[in-house]
Amino acid sequence: MVPKLKTGAKEKIDRLLHEVVSKRQVPAVVYGATNVEGPIYLNQDGDVYFDDPSRGKIDEDTTMALYSMTKFITSIAALQLVDSGLLSLDNPDTIAKYLPDLVSLPLIEGYNANDTPILTKPKNKITLRMLLSHSAGTGYTHRERILDKWIEQKPRIPLFEPGASIESLLTPLIYEPGTTWRYGNALDWVGVLVERASGLDLENYFAQYIFQPCNVTSMTFYPTKQVQEHQMPMSIRDAEGKIQVPRDGGIGFRRPKTPAEVTFLSGGAGLYGTQKDYLAILRGILRSDPRNRGCLRDNEKASLSEQMFMEMFKPSLPSGEGYDGSRRLADFVAEANYAHPIPTEDTVNHSVACMINLEKWTDRRQAGSGCWSGTGRTQWWIDPTTGVAGICATQLRCGTPDPWYQVYVDYEKALYNSIE
Repeated sequence: MVPKLKTGAKEKIDRLLHEVVSKRQVPAVVYGATNVEGPIYLNQDGDVYFDDPSRGKIDEDTTMALYSMTKFITSIAALQLVDSGLLSLDNPDTIAKYLPDLVSLPLIEGYNANDTPILTKPKNKITLRMLLSHSAGTGYTHRERILDKWIEQKPRIPLFEPGASIESLLTPLIYEPGTTWRYGNALDWVGVLVERASGLDLENYFAQYIFQPCNVTSMTFYPTKQVQEHQMPMSIRDAEGKIQVPRDGGIGFRRPKTPAEVTFLSGGAGLYGTQKDYLAILRGILRSDPRNRGCLRDNEKASLSEQMFMEMFKPSLPSGEGYDGSRRLADFVAEANYAHPIPTEDTVNHSVACMINLEKWTDRRQAGSGCWSGTGRTQWWIDPTTGVAGICATQLRCGTPDPWYQVYVDYEKALYNSIE
């Protein structure tokens, strides 16, 4: 039996949503949840422009910058190519064949007294599993201090700006592949891998093999006229804790403003789309669960094979003495204070697609669930045990912790309290 909402539950969650937005602590919010058959809840509230109610309210067709929500979709694409036999999760020859530019990158250990980089050849070979689980040695230049001097000495166009290219990814590895966990540009490399292995760019691969089978129509890497007409702008929380809407796009990234300015399709953070459509992507994964195959209608397809579905919720980071990757991941997640109990290296891990919680979260998702988010505070999760996937999203650049995360927690608790 598929999960659904109890009688009267929708109205209760509607009230929670309205109360959250009315407090004016966060911009407009979308709540959504789905089972394998379709949405069991989807609603939104708030102004498109936080500081200008005259611009109207958001609706289910409102477009958001998905940023790192893109990573999960890129992971799906890679796992599909593993299903087809084009790629391997654990054979490093896959990476050597399609990403020789990644394989040739040196490992940076620091700088000498003359500020010359100290570079060595990595000992370990990179695998697709490492890339998908953020353990391949790569990092974001804006997060890793060791790369500051490198970028000063060898300037390049940042990954998210007009003119970006594969050159934007060519910075040294920051740790030996397979030895720890660091959040970075690994999924951008996976996006390049998908393009080279499939012969299609990400826009066309996603459309053909992920979006169309899920009836997704809004998602694209390009800020088209349609995207811009329906887009909710990004807000920021200033030093005083107030929400501002920068009219100059000053949110830390100078993203392309026209399709012509998009020169690199970022598999890590490049997509725009609606939260309604992201819910459909998550539903495609629920359809991949062998326990749900009997629920599919004739025109509905699973996004992955049973084997790749199982991989999606299986730990990929090793454990044991001397390995600190799981602890680094746990510390990263704990900063935002949305995971309860507080995560430890024994209770969270990263799969080939997302972070997974290895114990049940209090009054929320079951153990074995997966989740991630985008930097604009677009959260998603999948709970295969319960048979539910959900989203809780806005457009807000802020630090951690932030009042936003309590919004996320309260919605998820209300949802699970409402499921029968």
